[in-house]
Amino acid sequence: MSGARWTASSLAPALLCTLATTTALAQPYDPAYRWRTVETAHFRVHFHQGEDDLALEVAAAAERAHAFLSPLLGYAPRTRTEVVLSDDSDLANGLTTPLPYNTIRLYAATPSELSELNVYRNWLSNLVFHEYVHILHLDNVGGVPDAVNHIFGKIWAPNGLTPSWLAEGLAVLHEGDGDPGPESGRNKSAIFAMYLRSLSLEPPAFPRLDQVSNPPLFWPLGSVPYALGGRFLEFLEERSGPEAIAAYLAQQGAQIWPYAPSLVGRGHLGAEFPELWEEFAERERARALEELERIRRRPVTHPKRITFQGGEAGSPRWSQDGATIAYLRAGLDDKPALLQVAPEGRPVGPSIRAEAAAGLARGGGRAVLARGEIWHEYRLYDDLWDVDLATGKTRRLTDGARTSDPALSADGSSLAYVRRTGPGETALVRRTGEAGPEEIVFARPGTDVFAPALSAEGSRIAFAMQEAGRRDIVLFEGGRLLRVTNDGSIDTSPTFTPDGSWLLFSSDRGGVYNLYAWPVEACLAITDACALRQVTNVETGAFEPAVSPDGRTIAFVTYSRDGYDLATLPFDPSTFMDPEPALPKGPEPEERPAPDLASRPYRAEDTLGPTYWLPLFGSDAAGTVLGALSGGGDVLDRHSYAVSAWWGLRSHEPGYSAAYLGGWSWPRLDLLSSRFIDSARAGNGLESVFTPLDVGLDFTFSRLEWSSVVRFGWRGTLRTVPGTSGTASQPEELGAVGGFGSELTLLASFSDAERFVRSISPEEGRTLNLAAVLATRALGSDYQLGSVRAGITQYLPFPLPRHGVLALHLAGGAANGSIGTTAPFELGGPVQLDLLSLLLGTALLSPDELRGYPPGWLQGTGFVLGNAEFRFPIAAPEIGHTTWPVFLRRVHGAIFGDLGDAFDRPGTLPFAGHPFGWNELRLGAGAELRLEIALGYFVVTDVRLGLAHAFGRAFAGESEEPGVPALTVYAILGGTF
Repeated sequence: MSGARWTASSLAPALLCTLATTTALAQPYDPAYRWRTVETAHFRVHFHQGEDDLALEVAAAAERAHAFLSPLLGYAPRTRTEVVLSDDSDLANGLTTPLPYNTIRLYAATPSELSELNVYRNWLSNLVFHEYVHILHLDNVGGVPDAVNHIFGKIWAPNGLTPSWLAEGLAVLHEGDGDPGPESGRNKSAIFAMYLRSLSLEPPAFPRLDQVSNPPLFWPLGSVPYALGGRFLEFLEERSGPEAIAAYLAQQGAQIWPYAPSLVGRGHLGAEFPELWEEFAERERARALEELERIRRRPVTHPKRITFQGGEAGSPRWSQDGATIAYLRAGLDDKPALLQVAPEGRPVGPSIRAEAAAGLARGGGRAVLARGEIWHEYRLYDDLWDVDLATGKTRRLTDGARTSDPALSADGSSLAYVRRTGPGETALVRRTGEAGPEEIVFARPGTDVFAPALSAEGSRIAFAMQEAGRRDIVLFEGGRLLRVTNDGSIDTSPTFTPDGSWLLFSSDRGGVYNLYAWPVEACLAITDACALRQVTNVETGAFEPAVSPDGRTIAFVTYSRDGYDLATLPFDPSTFMDPEPALPKGPEPEERPAPDLASRPYRAEDTLGPTYWLPLFGSDAAGTVLGALSGGGDVLDRHSYAVSAWWGLRSHEPGYSAAYLGGWSWPRLDLLSSRFIDSARAGNGLESVFTPLDVGLDFTFSRLEWSSVVRFGWRGTLRTVPGTSGTASQPEELGAVGGFGSELTLLASFSDAERFVRSISPEEGRTLNLAAVLATRALGSDYQLGSVRAGITQYLPFPLPRHGVLALHLAGGAANGSIGTTAPFELGGPVQLDLLSLLLGTALLSPDELRGYPPGWLQGTGFVLGNAEFRFPIAAPEIGHTTWPVFLRRVHGAIFGDLGDAFDRPGTLPFAGHPFGWNELRLGAGAELRLEIALGYFVVTDVRLGLAHAFGRAFAGESEEPGVPALTVYAILGGTF
């Protein structure tokens, strides 16, 4: 957008951009899926082939959730909730939105072994209950917002405009209500207890309410709303009762100004949130100290920590000679990677990319990595890769096989792993030799398997098994399955010692994850020496043990407030302790037969109708316009559309726009049609711009580390001057004002730019974009036009300071022909992004900025531009006030130089008055102070405070530009390239 006003002429592309942005963020489902629907009293469950049985389980769990939660939270939705069940990701997750209609999206994948979600007796029940709490919370609308929704459609949900700890904390509080037991729901999780213990006792102080109410910069990052929110809501329920929370949610859902949730809480919860938060913090400190005192009643284990990056770390694996430990890292400062360290912690070898890592195996000089990758564009599947740890080269072993948790025998000849065999189902698989056939070692309906470990010779397999509502370690040998543990605790990550005499694993028995050891031969022979032993007694947590080849050292994953790291300790059975008592098994999960529900083919029309309408106030080239807009889309994103119509009060002309996006195919189809009044391309008159059809095919190409899209399109546009027949007179070289334009269009983009948690901007990689238009007589066009624009941005990490960045941008364009007197390209200073630009996502586009000059100061049929910025962090103050919806996260700066010019290409219109020449290049330079802020708890953007100097034609010896102030001060909301 080149200006700050809302114009009717921008609405046609705006609708298409809105749809494109929405569809890109909510990736459509695989067009190959064939969908069906089952209906219950309160839900419609949509599922694809292979999910028939699981869909019935979802339907039953959803009705149980409604029956239990609706009275508890004091609200029942007026319409059915749409539930979409898809088996297209190996990451366990769910998404919920109340707009434009109540929708829950569920992924049919069980949580991984050490996921924070692993505290369940029935993963599907926990998932459905969690997501349905969101519906009952966010859909609870009353008062003026409810009246507005009755008039305009569902557009206002005040409960969705509160800090995320409230929504996620409420859902965590109740996610285990569908299947209560000794361990169900994350508020009972030893991992969440570990997070809270570290946050309470380790410096700096316990997180403030304003920090937690906004996107956090401290560990555990995205889990903060769940961990702290869940425990805070538990505290509020204990303090005030569930009725008070239900009353609070109802009143907050009726607020015209939703950004004062603390004031609303005073009447129902007895105090405002700041006071309640301090009480909660004191309670958590007391609980943490009490737990610490209990731990210290026995000798505390003090391991040697060998890494210090924090974030996520896992899967430590020793080399055959014991010289290195390979492990997986997803830190706060770098990309996810497979790394190696010496036993003392010294980094060794290359960093190997490992996005969405799902396990690592090592044996016989060989390494196998499991990691996620986008498969066939629409699915996220885990696969196995052979890795050369010396060179970093990888080679795919499986393709779309949905395989994770690899384990190798000591000589590398036998490989075991977990494979997802269907929606919500897993199997333990073994393969001997790289090309050997797969052998399903263990699979049982309703039973999840995790983390196999092979004995040195490969004859025994230990693994974790979730069955009948509990997680145990089992041993498989010669077709016989032996339970190593049989209780209500969560037992994980088994591993054999090199001589096979001990089986180590981690367990949350006693409320803290520690390492335990089971004497294999003594227990297999059922001797008196068969007794479980506790290896560690740590104050935070100990996970994923691995014993060195000489049997002397245990490497494992430890925890601190910064996150997970590696540690070591001697392997010495003489120091082992009696184990902490395990949780009781608890009752067997209730048998719930699947409901007898008939399915039918999916009908898009059930959710395709318009869901809202809004009055439209804007302006066209003549003046004010009045109208209305509306839109809708089906729940599977197969069809999305937006329409608007208006009348010009000054032009006395109608206008409209209509846009459609289809997610039912690859490539995606987009359609646009519009009519509006614009400024005439010659003179000061007006013209009608009518686009009967703008059609495009969008080819997307996606990977976890990069993405690309190519759009091929055609646009037909008829331009006429109202009150005339045909075209207006003007010099022949300017081309016709009126007439029909038949244009081929090409848009292409690519990006592998990366930024990390502590980054102030992208630090690595690049973005490329290309846009081209061609109109010729051969295409039926009344005018001829060729235009191309290309740009590249490169990000280079700077060694000092940490997270410093050198950002380079180069762009250029050329046009030939014209349909009037508007210049194809403009250069100048930054333009304040208006609200429409933010809503349409154009704030994300790389602007062509020549800072120090007024916006649009230079115009031409060609342009060149180079920008260079040195970006550097200054501070991360994380300053806000309680639950106010404005929060300062970081402060950073930039020193920049911009060099460019717009010029006249030979034989084109004289906009610039000169052809390209090095002595015509203008230089601008200056500095910006950038404030990274969070607005409304969710939107993170920059406020750019800049000082720019225009140096004029620097290569021509000028020191200033006539008509341009030497210094320009500006303030911009939004980012730069």
